[in-house]
Amino acid sequence: MNRHVAAQAILFAIISVVAIAFGVRYIAEDADVSRGFRVVAHMEDARGLGPGVRVTYRGVDVGVIQEAVLDGDGGVELRLRIVDGTRIPADAPARVVTSTALGDRRLDVRPDSDAGPYLKDGGTLLVRPEDQPAKLEHLIADIETSLLALNPESLATIGDSNSEALEGNGERLGAIIEDTARLTTVLADQAPTLRGLVDDGLVAVRALAERDRPISGASTVARDVTGQLARREDTLVYLLDQSPDAMLRAQHLLDANRENAAGLLANTLVVTPVFRDRGPAWEAGLTQGERGLRGLAGTVRDGRADFQLVATQGPVCVYPYEVRDIHDESWREPNLRMYCPPAEDLEQRGSRAAPRPNDEGLANATEPGTRIGPDMAEDPAIVPTGKEIAAYWATMMEGLRNDGS
Repeated sequence: MNRHVAAQAILFAIISVVAIAFGVRYIAEDADVSRGFRVVAHMEDARGLGPGVRVTYRGVDVGVIQEAVLDGDGGVELRLRIVDGTRIPADAPARVVTSTALGDRRLDVRPDSDAGPYLKDGGTLLVRPEDQPAKLEHLIADIETSLLALNPESLATIGDSNSEALEGNGERLGAIIEDTARLTTVLADQAPTLRGLVDDGLVAVRALAERDRPISGASTVARDVTGQLARREDTLVYLLDQSPDAMLRAQHLLDANRENAAGLLANTLVVTPVFRDRGPAWEAGLTQGERGLRGLAGTVRDGRADFQLVATQGPVCVYPYEVRDIHDESWREPNLRMYCPPAEDLEQRGSRAAPRPNDEGLANATEPGTRIGPDMAEDPAIVPTGKEIAAYWATMMEGLRNDGS
């Protein structure tokens, strides 16, 4: 035996092993179906369906059509074999679908839920009329009806209009096609970002759907925002015109201070826990700060703020409370025995200091607070406002001119 014959023998052996392996695979699949249970399906027309057509469950192969026989009532009875262990709900509908571009068909089961009871041997698989193949005469009749409904003159007009619109625009159409290709490439590159936007959009839509009046509320907000933007059109145009230069300057600033910015960001890691632990204090400060700003606005008169700073406030009364850790939120019994003793320029407000018969308000007050600070000055120093300083300066200059004259 020469070398050429030996090579042919080895090649034949390899092909035989591969063919036997595929044969065993298909025989095993048929064996699985042969050990399955039988069900039937009734259809008016079984065109394209017959022995060997696969049965799938949501696209997964679970059986095969073994026979297609007339049922005696003008229809067709399909006899199916389903692989053992397949749980198909008894009310699950099946439909005829096309599995490949060549027009191969299969019977696909698409249940609404996976709840039982399930099909057993001898059961009937439901195939609704709208899910069955349309009869050929019906298709031809529908096509004829659609064609008769078309107006030839209208079709001619559409053709002429399209011809006039496309005439002389070959370069533009080519540019549109090229731009579409570029846009498709950009969208493909940004697919993860777009997918995230869609997912977040679905979350927002679900949140709106759970509200009592989602559409009306969102529409009202959108209308208000759109109206505000329309009224600020000049400002928006100015911002769009100036933003590139501003962003460029900001970029130069960040580039020049890259190391300093890195250090600043690193320091925020130390400061952030301090702010985080004082969340309640920030909340209270922001709440009271609004009231303070509202009161501060009341000092503005004629476009100027009227401030007066009293340098000698007088004494105050304090309680010896112990400072505890900010994280310590445990309950403590309040000390109701503390009080500020009445004294000149040290009157206290509040319910406990309110006049009551027999001094009942301070009946249990046995621990006086501590008085700190200087006594109230008879003539307190008041820092004048800018307006008063300007008036005093004008008066002084007027006096100097009068003395000089």
